[in-house]
Amino acid sequence: MKAASSPDTLTSSHAAANQVAAYGIAMPAVVNREAAPQEEIPTAEVPFNGELTEPLLIDMDGDGEDELHTLIMDTADGQLWLHSDKETLELFLRRKRSKHARHMTPDIAKLLNDIEALAKKVHVNTYGTTKATNRVSKKTGLPKKSQHVAATKAERIIAVVQLREIAGLLKQLNAKSVDVMKKVRPPSHKEKSSVHTTVDGDTFCKEVVMHPLSLLPRDDGVTGSAPTGESKLFTALNKKITYIRGHMLNDHLHGPGTNDNLVPISTPFNSLMKTTVEAKTKEAVNANNKVVRFEVETLEWGAYKGFFKGTFLEENKLPAKFRFLVQQLERDPTKDGSEIGHWKLAAKSPVFSETLVHTIPTSKETKSGTMALVPETFIPGYYFSAAGTLKEVPPDYHLSGKYFVNGSRFDYLFEPFGLDKSALFSKEYDLEITTAFKMPAGYELILIPQKPIAFIHDNNIHSTTTPEGQSFLIAKKTEQAANEAAYAVKIEEVRKAKEDEKLALEKKKTPKPEYKVKTVAELKKERWLRELGPAFKREVEKYTLELNPEFGKRFAVMQEEILSRTVEEWKKDPQLGEKKLEDLLAPLKAQIVKNKSALLIEQGKADFVLGLLNELNATISSQYRPKLTEDWRKRKFDAAAKDIFDMYKKFWRENQAKLDLNNREVLLKSAYGKLDIALKEAQTAAPIKRKSETDLKTEDTGDEKDKKPKILPGPFVPNTNVTTSPQRDIPRFQPQSPPVSAPTLTVADRETADELLALVASVAHVDPALLPQMGMLTESIQEFLRGPNAQTWENVYRILEKCKSVKGVELHLLDWIRMWESMSIRST
Repeated sequence: MKAASSPDTLTSSHAAANQVAAYGIAMPAVVNREAAPQEEIPTAEVPFNGELTEPLLIDMDGDGEDELHTLIMDTADGQLWLHSDKETLELFLRRKRSKHARHMTPDIAKLLNDIEALAKKVHVNTYGTTKATNRVSKKTGLPKKSQHVAATKAERIIAVVQLREIAGLLKQLNAKSVDVMKKVRPPSHKEKSSVHTTVDGDTFCKEVVMHPLSLLPRDDGVTGSAPTGESKLFTALNKKITYIRGHMLNDHLHGPGTNDNLVPISTPFNSLMKTTVEAKTKEAVNANNKVVRFEVETLEWGAYKGFFKGTFLEENKLPAKFRFLVQQLERDPTKDGSEIGHWKLAAKSPVFSETLVHTIPTSKETKSGTMALVPETFIPGYYFSAAGTLKEVPPDYHLSGKYFVNGSRFDYLFEPFGLDKSALFSKEYDLEITTAFKMPAGYELILIPQKPIAFIHDNNIHSTTTPEGQSFLIAKKTEQAANEAAYAVKIEEVRKAKEDEKLALEKKKTPKPEYKVKTVAELKKERWLRELGPAFKREVEKYTLELNPEFGKRFAVMQEEILSRTVEEWKKDPQLGEKKLEDLLAPLKAQIVKNKSALLIEQGKADFVLGLLNELNATISSQYRPKLTEDWRKRKFDAAAKDIFDMYKKFWRENQAKLDLNNREVLLKSAYGKLDIALKEAQTAAPIKRKSETDLKTEDTGDEKDKKPKILPGPFVPNTNVTTSPQRDIPRFQPQSPPVSAPTLTVADRETADELLALVASVAHVDPALLPQMGMLTESIQEFLRGPNAQTWENVYRILEKCKSVKGVELHLLDWIRMWESMSIRST
């Protein structure tokens, strides 16, 4: 029986791995098997005739695994046998002595002697008894000198007890034998190694193969050690960003700190190696005393982009991937395991087998004062950052942090700031380190302080305050000032028009009834009712901009309900004029803040779910699907991945109020677990047999009910950036008979189409080069809304398919196609 894997309990696996061991006996303790307890004398009735048997769990074939056998006593001659590997006990014990010839311990020698003595006692004293006779042998026809004396019932009972004693001793022998043989290990041996030479003359590890790798030291005298090798490349890298000299064969597994075993790697990748291949290998070798074959190969030198995204040449010289393969070895059962040739690959799954991608460093690894190597150029428009930094370093500006440029969230401010809204497009910068920005010719940076500002919406004048944080404009100052002044004139024109409209309405009013003198309280009540609306509206406008358009609409509806209810309550209150307006407004303000806070929480949950779905979708496209090469495997994975994506989309959105925003990794891990299973099923699925042309023709000419549905490609198809690609078969619309009226557009379908129109427009704003394609898509969606039917649905679908080859929208296409396929009106 093989000992179960357990954590490395040694204080230093490095020390354990390099400890000298005599005669191939590895030092870490292994889990000892408990000796079988002595069994009581049987009290049940013992069969008088036939074989006596006792079940036994021991390792007979020497493969390290215990098997169920049977200890049998042949009552005809007292011989002892072991089944199911049929062998006499005598021969089994002889093999044990031979196997332990070099590693015999006093305990094992005593057990072997005790078993042999007890077996001899059973054979000679009980079933080896004979007496003289004159009978003739039936087989030979010759007189017999002696014959076997059958055992009495009492003797059989004693024999059963002795048989169980032998079984108990065999169990103890098995446990102690396994403990000793587990510790017999070969020396570690380097089978193969090679180095990679950079253009600067530095050498680094290209490949290392250890066969075998065990706790015992290497046969070439090399020991594990901390990094000592220096290189020009490593020195150049660390002037800008922290890289470490990573062992390809860990120093706790006899890996030296010399350049032929080192590669400059990022700190995050070093952590990844520790928790994956190194943890698995150390657990097998150092903790569980196993013998393995270890392979590592550094791949794609010069393809690594690094933190600086290809602009730092030293980073680009590093490998982009690392292949690891760790396989368990098993001992030849005829050998004691002390030599290299005594071990071969086990017929089991590998301990670890994966090609790891070289992880990109984070901004915290950059050296103090390091800047982005490639400067950016300002684009015209409005810049906003909640916590970014801006520093003028003539002739440039240095920015860091997250900046939103011309974001739709602030488009109502563009005209008041003097910007031409039609000439702007949005962009987002996430500047992990300080980046230099150059000013385009003729433009200036204009800081915007936090201040009140008026703007026109729905031909009404509204007032607000510019957003908290850092805001500035990149504009031609003269043009910007002129546009800002023109907008101020426009606001005055709207204000005057509103006043004129109000005066005209007052003139049309019917004559007032006879004037009645009102009390001071009545006058105040009327005044409070007049001032309620404007005061309430001013309070609402303070918080509207904190919500996105969707939640802003809900917030507005909630406040209209509060205002309407409050007006009715104030009208019925006879003491209203005796109260202070501030006291009356206080509970309303509290309710507004409460509604805003509740919606902000709900909005945050919705944004969190959207972020989860975007990350899940991107991971499927970039990390899972590229692992498949055959198209049919991709289609099989796509179908499963779409079901998984839709399941989590539905679950997260239905339960978003209960989601923990700090539990992002756990939520995604559940989805990635299912995707891992789907990927493995696709990788191991049997090939799909293609139909012959004759079969396809026969199938096409058959009845409609006998035709098999076509299997469409999955939605998670990455952009190939080619001008031609196989067109996806679009389900054809089957006209009904008799003809029916045109389909009716449902509310859900219209909302889906409107949402897709908004997404297409936002992509066109980000990159004006996409305007022709996005314009065609917008026009086809609008045509569908004007005449919803299968043909207009299919027109949109075909344009979406063609956009897969358009660089810049490929990441959005997967979501857009799924949205369009969800329509109730579509081809069938």
